[in-house]
Amino acid sequence: MHRQHKYRKRWSPFIFVPLILAVVALLAGVVMLLWNATISPLFDLPEIKFWQALALFALCRLLFGRLGPPPAYRQTPKRRAAWKEKWGNMSEEERASFKARWKERCKKREDS
Repeated sequence: MHRQHKYRKRWSPFIFVPLILAVVALLAGVVMLLWNATISPLFDLPEIKFWQALALFALCRLLFGRLGPPPAYRQTPKRRAAWKEKWGNMSEEERASFKARWKERCKKREDS
């Protein structure tokens, strides 16, 4: 098991909280600019202010989830080790069959 260094630097709340607030404010600003530049003229809707953009950003996060890949697609070390073990225990025939099935799946997706 990996031992942590006793002098490991930790995130201070004095740095972490303002950083998160700045990122959220930046993203809300981007939402506001994109809305006002595209949606407003395209659909003849009024321009939105910063606080409305922040609320829209929060609503989208609630409805559509996180930024980034869903947790099912993340490769954790535990999952990676499990796949490595599974692959290592396969015979050559099983590996060839596995590869053929994935190639077939990829072809079906490309055709659709």
